[in-house]
Amino acid sequence: MKTTIRNRAAALAIAGIASLAGVGLASGPALAAPAPAAATSADAEPQSVHYPTDTNIYADELVRAWGADNTERVEGFATPQVVKALNKHGNEHGTHWVKTGVDGAAGTIYSDYQNTVTGETMSVGVANEQVSNGGEWGSPHGVHNIAFGN
Repeated sequence: MKTTIRNRAAALAIAGIASLAGVGLASGPALAAPAPAAATSADAEPQSVHYPTDTNIYADELVRAWGADNTERVEGFATPQVVKALNKHGNEHGTHWVKTGVDGAAGTIYSDYQNTVTGETMSVGVANEQVSNGGEWGSPHGVHNIAFGN
């Protein structure tokens, strides 16, 4: 019995010391490492833009970008015709759109929204095949149709 207790105590002591030593080894060199040099514009590589491959999320991202007045992001998500229609409409109360439904027809998924302030409706058409087959980073300009109603 004394041997079993002594063996377990020794095993616990060794495990405790080993874990503390492991923590010291793992954190030691990382804490002593110098800070990396700042990247210069010559070193920077172009960053890829991620587009969702889910049509519902894609439409939601366009609506959020438009509501936040993020022109660059809107231009990435929508075709030039849709960007022109959004600019013509304006985004007053742009943060008040809520999704009310989704429907599909002829390869396009239509996400419907309603503005909680004005009551106006909006339908955003996303090309299903283009968005879902965009690969790992998705595909730009997937929103090809937009319509406003009362």
